[in-house]
Amino acid sequence: MKRLSIFIALILFGLQSIGQDIVTHGFVNYTTCPSYFSQVNVCTGWRQPTGGTSDYFNACATGTDVGVPHNYFGHQSHIDSAYTGLYTYVENIQDYREYIGTQIVPLIVGNRYTLSITVSLSDSSYYATDGLGVLFTTYEYSSLSYTTINLTPQIEYSSYGTIRDKTNWVTLTSSFVADSAYKYIVVGCFKDDTTQTRDPYQTETANSSEKFSYYYISRIGVPDSTRDTTIHVDTTNQPVIEPVPYTFPNAFSPNGDSHNNTFRIITSNYDKIQDYTLNIYNRWGQLVYTSNDPSNGWDGTFNGQPAEIATYFYYARFKTNNKEQTVKGDLTLVR
Repeated sequence: MKRLSIFIALILFGLQSIGQDIVTHGFVNYTTCPSYFSQVNVCTGWRQPTGGTSDYFNACATGTDVGVPHNYFGHQSHIDSAYTGLYTYVENIQDYREYIGTQIVPLIVGNRYTLSITVSLSDSSYYATDGLGVLFTTYEYSSLSYTTINLTPQIEYSSYGTIRDKTNWVTLTSSFVADSAYKYIVVGCFKDDTTQTRDPYQTETANSSEKFSYYYISRIGVPDSTRDTTIHVDTTNQPVIEPVPYTFPNAFSPNGDSHNNTFRIITSNYDKIQDYTLNIYNRWGQLVYTSNDPSNGWDGTFNGQPAEIATYFYYARFKTNNKEQTVKGDLTLVR
């Protein structure tokens, strides 16, 4: 099963004068070039507000799974050199959603804000969905859950229906009147599986057995239609944390030859891996292995018997230097 994700490229821009948008900040700046999935936090000012593992893609990583414009999930032209990605639906994981969040300059109570985002469905998506929106809050929203945020976003784009275009960028626009001095935003899909509209393609896609929806979003803007106001990412006091190098293999062979017999996180700093959880699922979404010890790994058995030769999906969550990390991907069991 291919790895699940959604691309979101966001650039916050304000209206300096009627008809003139000024780009103030986006995803171009980073503390380290992304090297793997689920690294939104290396993009300056951005974070993962929930347990969903949204991704960061940058041209500095060209030739890898997280490059721009080519990457693991397909290809899309870009206005800038970077964007992020997130799921709006995953068929085998109930209500699975991914989000990104950031801090902005506080809005002015009583002013109307018009927000536009430019989106395109990823090449690997089997479904097109509705439900994309933007939640404004006065506090920094944070949750370990990977399911749908049970809050109503001030901006939502369901009136556009399901967005099916995989070739072109589609601009979505909506507005609202600020009733608080909001200074944080969360972007993603705010409809759960029971209320969301999903539109399958009539022809099978390359990964039709892995049915999900994943969107690219190239820009997001918050102009104020009543006065000169610029909304931008607040990047002050952003801590720089030295990363702990780690990786997960994409295959292992539990055949008793004392080489690559278990699947686990690989790092030279096991003492710096805290609050570790590793879950492994088969293609039916059934949990076949779980562990809270990073030094232990899956030996390729299930219910006391050798597991079948197949591709499995893993989901790992842990902390390095008190910073939460989430990693997910495919692994192949061979013998």
